[in-house]
Amino acid sequence: MPLFDFQCLACGAVREVLLHTGQSDPTACAACGAEVRRLLSTPADLKRMDGFFHKDNASDSQLASKGLAKYVNRGDGTYEKASGSGPSIMSRDTLLG
Repeated sequence: MPLFDFQCLACGAVREVLLHTGQSDPTACAACGAEVRRLLSTPADLKRMDGFFHKDNASDSQLASKGLAKYVNRGDGTYEKASGSGPSIMSRDTLLG
């Protein structure tokens, strides 16, 4: 059963939710009742690949060699590719679609 992070659009609270197969995403914040959105996160298995245990310990070349791309937050809701293959810039709003 996968774990997902959800953030409240009103109060900003982040909550980790364990979803069973076929279960729908939560729609309301547990703290204030406002709408929530699913956040992007690194799957747990990627944090343990080939001897590195945290995504910050992997170099850009290690990530690219494993077929992963690294994006850096530019602070304006967009992410710029630092290594790997993929689009050069991504928007946070487009990803949440």
